[in-house]
Amino acid sequence: MTVEPKISKSQYIKGLQCPKALWYYRHRKDLAPEIDPATQARFDTGHEIGELAKQYFEGGVEVTNDYRDIKGAIAATEQFVKDGHSVIYEATAMHPVDGSYSRIDILKRVEETDEWDMIEVKSSTSVKDYHLDDMALQYHAFYNAGYKIGCCFMMVIDNSYIRDGDIGPRQLFRLEDISDFVFSKQGEVEQVAGQLGYVLDRKDEPQIKIGSRCFSPFECDYRHHCWKNVPEVSVYDFFSKDKAEEIADKHGYELTKLPEDLRPSGKKSADLESYINNEIIIDATKIRIFLGELAWPLYFLDYETVGAAVPQFDSTKPYQQVTFQFSLHIEPEPGAELIHHEFLHKERSDPRTPFTEKLVELCGEDGSIIAYNKSFEVTCNTKLAEYLPEYGEQLEAINARMVDLLVPFRSRWLYHPSQLSSASIKAVLPAFTDQSYSELNISGGEDASQLYSDFLTGKLPKEEHGALWNNLSEYCKLDTYAMKVLLDVLHEKCGEQ
Repeated sequence: MTVEPKISKSQYIKGLQCPKALWYYRHRKDLAPEIDPATQARFDTGHEIGELAKQYFEGGVEVTNDYRDIKGAIAATEQFVKDGHSVIYEATAMHPVDGSYSRIDILKRVEETDEWDMIEVKSSTSVKDYHLDDMALQYHAFYNAGYKIGCCFMMVIDNSYIRDGDIGPRQLFRLEDISDFVFSKQGEVEQVAGQLGYVLDRKDEPQIKIGSRCFSPFECDYRHHCWKNVPEVSVYDFFSKDKAEEIADKHGYELTKLPEDLRPSGKKSADLESYINNEIIIDATKIRIFLGELAWPLYFLDYETVGAAVPQFDSTKPYQQVTFQFSLHIEPEPGAELIHHEFLHKERSDPRTPFTEKLVELCGEDGSIIAYNKSFEVTCNTKLAEYLPEYGEQLEAINARMVDLLVPFRSRWLYHPSQLSSASIKAVLPAFTDQSYSELNISGGEDASQLYSDFLTGKLPKEEHGALWNNLSEYCKLDTYAMKVLLDVLHEKCGEQ
């Protein structure tokens, strides 16, 4: 009997996390979520990294069959081997009994032997636990298909690499030998692959309870379906996922039914009491001390950055955050009308020098510079000073003047029950005002970064540039205006003008 392809490596990883999710993937296409921009961006990054990896192992041939044509890809791989090729990209093999199949990014013959090394390329800077399981399934398919495997390598990005001119693939990547782990996992893979194959053959969905598995190593694509009977706010919002599962098994999801001896400690305790009693927490004394340290003029400052896996500019590292935009609202004196300035680099060139020049020009020498989670802006300024030492003194002076507006909200000097333990500005702003980010075309820093990256790499059509500049401007402008609004809230709640 001819064995049909049954389970791929990505499906194996999905099944390891939850067999029911794997069953839904195969049998309930109606539940599949749409691919969001962040997911698509990860796919695009993976493709870019994969193309560069081929330059590390040059001279190979590629299996180009459609991803659904598994048998054709297997046959093409076998033919390349017979033809004597030593490097094969997207080589494909299948276990002859359980139908597990896999493509490997690079299959490389060990010189003067009949053995092959397997190299899987990842866009991360380190090997993750699920990467190890990923490779274990790949070895399971290739070894049982008759390939003699020498070593198994993960090819990850070396985050110490600094770009200088054209990208050097041999400097950008590093290889990690994970062979010992892969070999030791084969008994488990054999068993689990068989079990998951049985799950896929079932007509009825497997009965598996929800819990912490729904979040690790990824939030499950089907949580919207499996969790529809869980309250919108539950024990999972106030405890670690493992602890929440333990509590839910014994006492249910409702926070009002939580026994006193299981109440969390520290900030979580205050958050829970606030939620249950629907009461705002106010520590007016500490808020007054915080406000009393501010010096006018006040500068409300926020940055947007782009940080690509493959460095886009000289003297930058993989994933280094490069500043391309800032918004600055200035309050010259208490109660004065706000003055708004912004910088947005609209050219496909390194934005750091013009960004820094404008920043230093506008921030003056006196007054408090207010940021929300100032460690981000401080770190960016430190990196700018390393790159542009001629501005080092001014950037250090800006950092010395920074005040973190996150502190009073993170410290629970002011807290609203609707924040649900989050002190992010996107949680705090709508909790205390009638404003939010929901109406903006760009509503998060990750979206801003990805869209700007698309502009830099030429993926964004020219006719969409104008809309991008408007959307980026409105988003970043709201960040700094929101800080002024929240500062006014602090004054109001502690009874100060």
